[in-house]
Amino acid sequence: MIRIAFRILLHDAAKYLALVLGIAFATLLIGQQSAIFHSVVQSSTREILEASEADIWVMKPSVETLDQTDPMAELAVNRVRSVPGVAWAVPYYQAIAQLKTADGRSKSVTIIGVDETSLVAAPRTMLIGSLADLARPDAIFVDAAGFSTIFPDTPLATGATVEIGQRRAHVVGISHVGPSWTGLPRIHTRRSIAIEMARETINPVSYVLARAAPGHAPADVARAISAATGLQAHSSDGFRIQTQNWVLKYSGVAENFGITILMGVVIGVAIVGQTFYMFSIENLRQFAALKAIGVANHRILGMISIQALFVSVVGFCIGIGVASLFFAIFSPQLTGGLRGMFMHPAIFIGTGFFIVLITLISCLISVRRVLTVDPAIVFRS
Repeated sequence: MIRIAFRILLHDAAKYLALVLGIAFATLLIGQQSAIFHSVVQSSTREILEASEADIWVMKPSVETLDQTDPMAELAVNRVRSVPGVAWAVPYYQAIAQLKTADGRSKSVTIIGVDETSLVAAPRTMLIGSLADLARPDAIFVDAAGFSTIFPDTPLATGATVEIGQRRAHVVGISHVGPSWTGLPRIHTRRSIAIEMARETINPVSYVLARAAPGHAPADVARAISAATGLQAHSSDGFRIQTQNWVLKYSGVAENFGITILMGVVIGVAIVGQTFYMFSIENLRQFAALKAIGVANHRILGMISIQALFVSVVGFCIGIGVASLFFAIFSPQLTGGLRGMFMHPAIFIGTGFFIVLITLISCLISVRRVLTVDPAIVFRS
């Protein structure tokens, strides 16, 4: 029966190709857009991911998301350090400022001020320069994508002098960091310099980054910090989840990508269902012949399910292969909106399961005519 099912399926090459390409296109839409959506949401917590040395983030109770900073006084760092279970704690500063180049062009940038001594949260991958260069006077690192935005059509290089918040700075390093939620160029520097660039005079600490002592769970230590200081403290994973939930709830990203993903589902169901229906109608006499020689409906249903499973797997492999090639080409680039994006294994597996499921459902709905056909039509002219 399996051999007969494949002969019927492959008899009309054009319709077989239409089925496979329809499923491949639906797979491409669902897989690619889901992967981009996942990468965009991940980018909203990029700074948390890059400050991997810290596993606790402390902030004011008013803060809801990573980019909505509410600076604190320097005293907050010592208060966190005094809580049992804290191995160390360092200040971290983040703000948005205006950068001006020597030729007068202006760009908004994200300034990240790291602790002067530990350099916690400084970029670990440098394309040009090293972390030691951050100790030089007026030193800043610019991320590679941001450098291309600030200095278009200019090869990556150090030595440029810029002005940020009426303070002069020298580009001493080019860093390689993942894409950020805001899309703004990211400037890493020492916190003392970042405070001057942002012209912050009262509250020079955006967050306190801390690490739980060995044998202590970060979530437990974070709760102890909140109870002892009145500040809001989360483990790194907890703060990432809070920020991502805010993005999903308030930014509109989920709705925009959801519409595109839904289009992939609709296209997949429509193409597969319609093509399978036409396929079933045109092969009605063959199925009727099988019923005439005693083949039961459940056997015919099994044959059709095998056909659906086969075309869904072939179409999925083509579609997911194109999507993977797309990310393989654009993700490694140093600049561009698609840099750093990737397909999570869960998206790969979930897309495959969903494509097989909608293909099976579509074909089963479309073959009701086959299951109710009268075998006598074989003997009619």
